[in-house]
Amino acid sequence: MVEIGDLVDNRYLITNHLGQGGMSLVYRATDKHLDRDVALKFLRPHLTDTDEERFRIEIKTLARLSHSGIVSIYDLGLGNHIYFAMELVGGGLFTDLGPLEIDPEPLKKLIRAAITVSEALAYVHKLGIVHRDLTPNNILITKSGHPKVMDFGLVHLAERSRELTRTGLTLGTPQYMAPEQAKAEPVAAHTDIYAFGAVLYKALTGKVPFKADNDQAILYQHVYGKPVPAIEHNPYIPYELSTLVDSMLAKEPIDRPSSGKIIAENLETILWQVNSESGQQKLAGPANQGVYPYGPVNSKNLKEVWQINLSQGPQWPAGLTAAAGFIFLGLRSEELIAIRPADGSIQARFKANDEVNNAPLFHNNKLFYISRDGDLNALAWPSGQLLWKDENNTVGISPFGKNILVTTRDGRLEHRDTNNQLIWSYETDTPASTAPIVHKLNACFVSQNGWVHCVNALTGKGLFKIELEQIAATPSARSGILLLPERSGELHAFDLEKREVLWTYDLEAELWAAPISWGKYVYAVSWNNILHCISLKTGDDIWEYNLKEEVTATPIIASGVLYVATEAGNILAFDAMLGKKLFEERVSLAAIQANPLVIANTLVVAALDGTVKAYRSFDS
Repeated sequence: MVEIGDLVDNRYLITNHLGQGGMSLVYRATDKHLDRDVALKFLRPHLTDTDEERFRIEIKTLARLSHSGIVSIYDLGLGNHIYFAMELVGGGLFTDLGPLEIDPEPLKKLIRAAITVSEALAYVHKLGIVHRDLTPNNILITKSGHPKVMDFGLVHLAERSRELTRTGLTLGTPQYMAPEQAKAEPVAAHTDIYAFGAVLYKALTGKVPFKADNDQAILYQHVYGKPVPAIEHNPYIPYELSTLVDSMLAKEPIDRPSSGKIIAENLETILWQVNSESGQQKLAGPANQGVYPYGPVNSKNLKEVWQINLSQGPQWPAGLTAAAGFIFLGLRSEELIAIRPADGSIQARFKANDEVNNAPLFHNNKLFYISRDGDLNALAWPSGQLLWKDENNTVGISPFGKNILVTTRDGRLEHRDTNNQLIWSYETDTPASTAPIVHKLNACFVSQNGWVHCVNALTGKGLFKIELEQIAATPSARSGILLLPERSGELHAFDLEKREVLWTYDLEAELWAAPISWGKYVYAVSWNNILHCISLKTGDDIWEYNLKEEVTATPIIASGVLYVATEAGNILAFDAMLGKKLFEERVSLAAIQANPLVIANTLVVAALDGTVKAYRSFDS
């Protein structure tokens, strides 16, 4: 066989070994003719006639297909080596996109990828092709997050053979095999739909639908067992998405979605619903990433469309949220107000015993808000009726599935239902100082003594603690990295899996604004007036901008635009990738300490003196 460094057919320079299967070896190679990297899949020598036939079927099948969700074949070699050259896909497996996080950006990435795979299945099924071995290993992801279905080696072959493979199993992969396939019955498009349901289940939850000591036991469960609903493994999975996956895993083919097109349309609806709800909590999601899925389309041409003047505005660490067609804003004047985003008119006012200095949360058709004295209020919506109040003890609140996570003044992190019934409690000996954040089912919060506590969000079991100096801003998390902002100005990136600090960045002044993250970047600004864009992976500088003004409010990102509000009362917009300033406007002479909010094509900003302004983008 070939080795690293070989030049195959005077064209392909073998540079690396990528993987292998029972009948093939896959290498990375450089195409000397076209100066590009490709994957070469070689047939192993001395294989059975059946294996050779399967390999040739894969080549012929791929050569017939043209779809953005299917790996492309470039060339065929039939000389000393039987191989084909195909598109190199180097971003990992489909399941690497999970487990699902509800923050808009990772959720959108996973569901968009699932839509592409569903559309690819609809395409091949329309051509009369059934994949028969759809697994995470056969759905690879490009570095940009686009999925590519590959390995069509079982196409047609199963129709001509009911025999078992060399391993003693029906053709296919047990963990993702449909009941009819496990029983060696006829297969069709519904077989691939079941398999993709199992792949989606693994991506969403991190677990396969069935697990057993051997393959035969797994196959038995596919035929007779009932998988635990995906939402029970991961409460952040939208109910509609969990239900869709359950239907894809139905035992009877007739009970599954009838086509990949139907699945794709369902996923589009789910994505729209979840993204439209992203404004219901501070910074768009439980990991505090600060990224909203929608925003003004032309921020260079933002124009003020309305202004209201309240007696007092929101004070740090407040934030704006939106739901049910309204903007919710907590004020120093000891009240919560609901504003119509169309014109700024005030729809409702709700009193509090003290200033409302936390971002309100709309969750499970209830409106929650916390006042500085520690009262947690739960209102029915839209009636505004007080359902319950937990007095004098609450620090922060975050959603968790249909329930809530609450940090308290006596040092506890509690998992409660939305009727305030306790599910579990994690106790410390120091009052909490921040709201909880959740990432990859780790619930993390900070105590007043600087300790960061990370807890299993499903069970309440403590996982680990990190000792730092005092932290004022709430941490955030992305891609398995916890971003910890010390008040003194040091920003630490902590790997949740390895449980070690990856890098530390000194921002050289006090940090009151939480760090946020988008794509491969982290954005942070301290009281030294410098806005920093930093590499999430390495902590290296990408770009910086001197605002010449201090910042307390946490920035946000929408549609690739970074919005920053300052203590001088200004709102600025930047190209988040390049750092180019796109927009600047004076909102008020007073400081802005609450994070801004985007709702569709509208940007809303509230200053400390009660000035609230809305901006919309217009064509130049």
